Amino acid sequence: MSSVIAKMSKLLTDPAYALEALCHRYLNHRNRHSYDFFKNGESDLLAKVATIRPEIVFDVGANVGDWSSIAHDLFPQATVHCFELSERTFSTLTRNISGAHFVLNNAGLSDKLGIFDYKDYGPDSGVNTLLLNATVHDQKIQPTLVKANLLTGNYYCRDHMIEKIDFLKIDVEGAEHLVLRGFSNLLEHKAVRIIQFEYGYTNGDSKFLMRDFYQFFKDYGYTLARVQKGPLSFREWTYSDNDFKSGPNYVAIRADDTQVLQLLSH
Repeated sequence: MSSVIAKMSKLLTDPAYALEALCHRYLNHRNRHSYDFFKNGESDLLAKVATIRPEIVFDVGANVGDWSSIAHDLFPQATVHCFELSERTFSTLTRNISGAHFVLNNAGLSDKLGIFDYKDYGPDSGVNTLLLNATVHDQKIQPTLVKANLLTGNYYCRDHMIEKIDFLKIDVEGAEHLVLRGFSNLLEHKAVRIIQFEYGYTNGDSKFLMRDFYQFFKDYGYTLARVQKGPLSFREWTYSDNDFKSGPNYVAIRADDTQVLQLLSH
């Protein structure tokens, strides 16, 4: 609370600071950078994907289940596999969603199996991260180190006899590349049709930037676009994409999937 009061005081007493803050807000609006599901193009993306009737959906970093609930409403025929590593948040998740169309897992996904530490920012926090060197949120909330069970996508899919995924959503605060590496077997067989992942400041701590994401997906035969309202632009990487506000969400699809390419880009 004291930091909020200090910021408000500076806005009122320092005209240059207030002008800078206003400019940042304008640029975010102009560049359509938003974490609001209904403003940043995520809702449009899911509405379009609903027309191809996905059957297997993964929500990695499910938190309290908001995204999974919306996905279920749009894809009523799909089974949604939810992954949440925080035990406390998982309790909220199990209260919010249930039923035959949900498979709830109190575990995270990464590129390794085992019990590992993560930074926990409190009950139902949406910024918990496996990146112990990430400190972007530490100034506002004091995290604690908590142990959690981690699986790989390859292991989980083999254990549950899942041969393909129609929609894979990843929001894990900078560890997205680790989750993706854990799906290497499915990606090699192009068995994941659509992948949505978040990109932001914590990706700087992971030292895995948008250039690395583009190369990673290119090696597997996928193409990328920024998630936004309206048609999506699937194109080659440019240096401006490394900007931590170039997202916050991207989508990757198989480069040979003409049906989805036309669906999302027109």
